[in-house]
Amino acid sequence: MKKLWLYLHFPNLQLDCLPSEQSQVPTIVLDGKRNQTTQCNSLAYEQGVQLGMGLGTASALVSNLQVIPYNPDIENNKINEIADSLYQLTSDINLQTPNGILLRCHNMLAFYGGLSAYWQAIQENLKQLDVQYQFATGATPFAAKLLAKTQFNHVTDDAKQLKNALLQRPLEQTELAFKTVEKLKRVGIRKVAELAKIPLSDIAKRFDIDLVTYMGRMLGELHHNVRFYHPEKKFNRRIELLYEIDNTEVLIHPLKHLLSGLEHFLKIRDQLTEKLIISLQQREQATLTFDLEAAQGEYQAQQWQSLLRLKLETITLLAPVYAISLQTGATFIRTPDKQDLFAAKQGALSEAQFISQLQAKLGNDNVRSLLLNNDFRPELSSAYGSAHAQAHSVAVLQKDRPALLLSTPEVLTEQVTINSGPERISFGWWDAHPVLRDYFIARTQTGRWYWVYRDQQQRWFLHGVFS
Repeated sequence: MKKLWLYLHFPNLQLDCLPSEQSQVPTIVLDGKRNQTTQCNSLAYEQGVQLGMGLGTASALVSNLQVIPYNPDIENNKINEIADSLYQLTSDINLQTPNGILLRCHNMLAFYGGLSAYWQAIQENLKQLDVQYQFATGATPFAAKLLAKTQFNHVTDDAKQLKNALLQRPLEQTELAFKTVEKLKRVGIRKVAELAKIPLSDIAKRFDIDLVTYMGRMLGELHHNVRFYHPEKKFNRRIELLYEIDNTEVLIHPLKHLLSGLEHFLKIRDQLTEKLIISLQQREQATLTFDLEAAQGEYQAQQWQSLLRLKLETITLLAPVYAISLQTGATFIRTPDKQDLFAAKQGALSEAQFISQLQAKLGNDNVRSLLLNNDFRPELSSAYGSAHAQAHSVAVLQKDRPALLLSTPEVLTEQVTINSGPERISFGWWDAHPVLRDYFIARTQTGRWYWVYRDQQQRWFLHGVFS
């Protein structure tokens, strides 16, 4: 099988991460350490801004220039997001951080029925991601990369066309060190074609091994080992905000973008998660981190967004937020709900979803669930646990017990008529709360039904009221 590689170069990857409204303002990404413009949008370019230009020159050309500091973490997150999306279409992906992706495509052509159909599927996927890119195919990874970064922008398996295009590239556009390129120029070698005429053995005698390795791999004379990408098991994304936000209501807008990415991440894996961990990075303050939980597991951005709105209402920011990160807790395979065909129509919210909304609004510790205990003592037959907790043992629900129990039994002062009983409860002699009581169901003169008991001293107490 003739080998073929496809390289995708994303020249404005950090700019592509900005909100769409930012494209209406001349914007550059500045590498502060070198004082060089590394990315610029079309509006800045039209007004004379060039890559490599310093901040002073760029600001003099554009009065309303928006300057964003270069952050490699943003590009790394974005390139992983693109790779996750492409993984649905092609199996062998190599990340060329911070702004490139290499695809081994010759082993996918039989599945797609040809290079044209394969490239069309890749293009449609990239269009949905709304990123700018340059592209090219090549017989080797280095060849495809060089052609893509020099805007060849052709996808073809014509070996002759690809080789001719490669040989015409000047050495300045390769990944060779500047000193090596200058040394080659002094002996009259300025293009790849001129260097390719020299056997590798002769190059090794006059130049360093890095030049031999690079040319050998680019021309396919030396083996090029490539490590392929494996998708992340958990969603973990971070975004830098264009401006600082000090209002939690406004935070919902950038968080929508993260939740949309989360939905796509989980959907293509057919997974759910019960927990999101959200971190708000505040200026000159500690990072504010909180959890968002969905009891039955969720993947849809809309459902998480409704929980997030409730949670943000309870949060107070100590300082403006300049960055947000979102990651998932444990994920698991989604299983469809099994519903009875003849069951009555249920509400829009399940019990678990309703509890999750209460927890988001009130806090996890303020939402409790009533559990049954396997204990005959009325005051210990139930207890409060976490909202989704289950009893540790199989509890027996006793009959003829009132729904309302008094927190502390009261001395019986009313005249009553015994209707049924006694029911003797003798329990707990092995612990610190022994009980020996005779319980009766009694009726008052006004028609109320009481649950009363007589202790060992023949005293009568009211312990519950029947509804």
